[in-house]
Amino acid sequence: MDVGRTYAGLVVAAALLALAGSLGAQDSGPRAPYPARGTVVVDEERGEVHLALVSMEGMVRDTADGAVLGDARIELHGAGRGFSTRTTADGRFRLVAVPAGHYTVRITRLGYEPVVLENVPLRPDRDANAALRVAMRQRTVALSEIVITPGHFGLLQRSVDASQSMSREAVESVPQLGEDIYRAVARAPGVTTDDFSAKFGVRGMSGDALYVSLDGLELVEPFHMKDVGGAFSIIDIQTLGSATLNTGGFTAEYGDKLAGVFTLTTSDPRAEGVHGSVAVSAMNARATMQGAFAGGKGGWVLSARPGYLDFALKATEMRDSIQPRYYDLFAKATYDLPRGGRVAIHALRAGDTFKYLKRDEPHIFSGYGSSYAWATWDQPFFDARLRMQSVLSGAAISWQRHGEAFTSTLQQSALIDDARSLDRLGLRQDWTFDATRSLMFKWGIDAKRESAAYDYERVMGVRQPDGSRTGRNDSVSTILAPRADKLALYFAPRVQLLPSLVVEAGARLDRSSLTDESIVSPRVNVAWQPRAHTTVRAAWGGYSQSQSLFSLQAEDGVKSFGQAERAQQRTLGVEQSFAGGVSVRVEAYERKLTHARATYMNVGGDLWLFPELLWDRTLIDRTAGRDRGLEVQLARKGARRADWSLSYALASSTDQIGGAWVPRSFDERHAVHGDWSFHPTNGSWRLSLAGVVHSGWPYTPTVLHVDTVSTSPSDLAVTTWRTPGALNSVRLRPYHRVDVRWTKYFHPAVGQLSVFGEVYNLLGTVNPRGFWRDAIVKDGQVVFTTGEIHQWPRLPVAGFSWQF
Repeated sequence: MDVGRTYAGLVVAAALLALAGSLGAQDSGPRAPYPARGTVVVDEERGEVHLALVSMEGMVRDTADGAVLGDARIELHGAGRGFSTRTTADGRFRLVAVPAGHYTVRITRLGYEPVVLENVPLRPDRDANAALRVAMRQRTVALSEIVITPGHFGLLQRSVDASQSMSREAVESVPQLGEDIYRAVARAPGVTTDDFSAKFGVRGMSGDALYVSLDGLELVEPFHMKDVGGAFSIIDIQTLGSATLNTGGFTAEYGDKLAGVFTLTTSDPRAEGVHGSVAVSAMNARATMQGAFAGGKGGWVLSARPGYLDFALKATEMRDSIQPRYYDLFAKATYDLPRGGRVAIHALRAGDTFKYLKRDEPHIFSGYGSSYAWATWDQPFFDARLRMQSVLSGAAISWQRHGEAFTSTLQQSALIDDARSLDRLGLRQDWTFDATRSLMFKWGIDAKRESAAYDYERVMGVRQPDGSRTGRNDSVSTILAPRADKLALYFAPRVQLLPSLVVEAGARLDRSSLTDESIVSPRVNVAWQPRAHTTVRAAWGGYSQSQSLFSLQAEDGVKSFGQAERAQQRTLGVEQSFAGGVSVRVEAYERKLTHARATYMNVGGDLWLFPELLWDRTLIDRTAGRDRGLEVQLARKGARRADWSLSYALASSTDQIGGAWVPRSFDERHAVHGDWSFHPTNGSWRLSLAGVVHSGWPYTPTVLHVDTVSTSPSDLAVTTWRTPGALNSVRLRPYHRVDVRWTKYFHPAVGQLSVFGEVYNLLGTVNPRGFWRDAIVKDGQVVFTTGEIHQWPRLPVAGFSWQF
């Protein structure tokens, strides 16, 4: 029985039946009104039924001196509808064409405490709606809430209270394959990504140098479809409540990574009733449920998502050769303790199977599994001046590959069996103490015990009938069971020296038994606000990254772990906010890498299921690295109808190899990202366009060798083989792509239904990722041929989501 396909069918059937029932209920006569639902007006003279549309207007002032406040954001929420606008310079606002009913009104402005008004009525009688008068109090920002790290981006925020943030509506409606949070983040300046993979790099470093956590737990390789680079993450975007990305200069509580920090937090369960959502697209389906228990003190969330990319591939020439399947499950339960504490238990399970069968190409059967279970305890003490966060976790990662390669006569030429596993127990505890209003201390501990197992065997050579092998003979066998204990300690006081100046100076100790290393990393972060709406942030520090116990390149015969890589980073940024939600950010950075580890890579630019078999597998014996860049971003968020952003990045990422500086494979000298989103004031639909242009990546040219096998006049035959040329010595053509996504929102009797259509690579741009070369005999002569290896072509996707 095909569980994934059956599950997808059940989800679709349930959604359609529930939707049909809710739509049919609209014709069944009067019923109790849904909270905040628009008022229905019956025009008996014309025989028409319609929603009563009214307007809301008002003014926003400062509570202290009564001054009018321009650029305050006004949001109305009710029955799944959303309306928004901003106050003008005189503090006034006006929303038109709003269905009558009851709404929750939320008013936000930088530097002020949010104001939330519940159950605000908008009556069908226009004259009965008085102007709304709102007074806002200037906010005293707690020292712990001040953002002191440059390169900080907030995502899935409830509202856009900070300039470098994206609301949930904006994130969910931007073009993104598979509704994946990783692909949504890829538009941030300094982020590089490949079409085939959701894994992104940060400022010249690979995605392996990024610290990723979910509800306080560090994740390991959180991707589906690892055989093709990790096409999707194992995190369902619908389960997330917020996400933040720090692309540099992160503080001392994060370590053992060089590039940045990607922090994911799941949403809290709703305190009333049972709610859920179902969604179906061309690539996956998902269902979530959440509810409360113990009188609202506890809550629970369940989420399931199967992927069926093989369905989408039915329309391609690969329909019979590739069969990828994946799923992920998430569960969470929370309980509120007395005195503001909370405990929670979490579980995350992800699994993949992949089968590829095609004549004259390597065959693969693979399976991957990731299991996590963890408990968290958050507790304040002494009137919340002392706060503690604890995470106790366990994880099990498994990896199995079996494959075969064949000659043109279908004789087996290679056999691979690859089984790996990682088990990890962890305990992390973070403490924060507000000594005074201007002095705060942070400290913590992170301890892990890990054990891994490697069982890799590669047998090369053409298999003969008697079982022997001839030809190529570079077989590899690796059986290892390494163990490691890791311990990290940090301490970081934060002091507000002036009302406009905050400094945090910390240090971190990372200890690994695997290589018997202890590394101390000092760090300093500064945030200075010389005037209102202007912030200068700077960071300097040492960073280190030990080799993961699960990252040994056993397939290349490597049997020992390397020393930790180390880097010194400097970052300086300026951020300025203007009226109307417009902001600009300029940031410069430099990272100098030392103790760089040698690594094996495929330099030919193509994706292969068994990269260790290819001719372009090369040892990159680097000794140092350097990343430099300048980033500029201009954005308008939270506008009445249109949001947009435009960024430019000038960067250089190089490695020192054999005494020469060589550009890395993802070195993007110039990169421009643009996003534009339009939506009416009533929020009934949203159209989003996204474009990217960047310099061509460096690549390694192919050296094609040709040898004559036969030279008779009637039978000319040649044999060819390839070797890599000078590493990353030439560049591909510039890359450019435009994506579009349109989302329409409907409001049935229960919940909200959204339908979307998306086209990835709208213009069908042919973007290269490498080149191939070959030689053939034609008409008695040797003819050399060459061609490009391409990124994704135009890819249309559609789907729907129903929240109830």
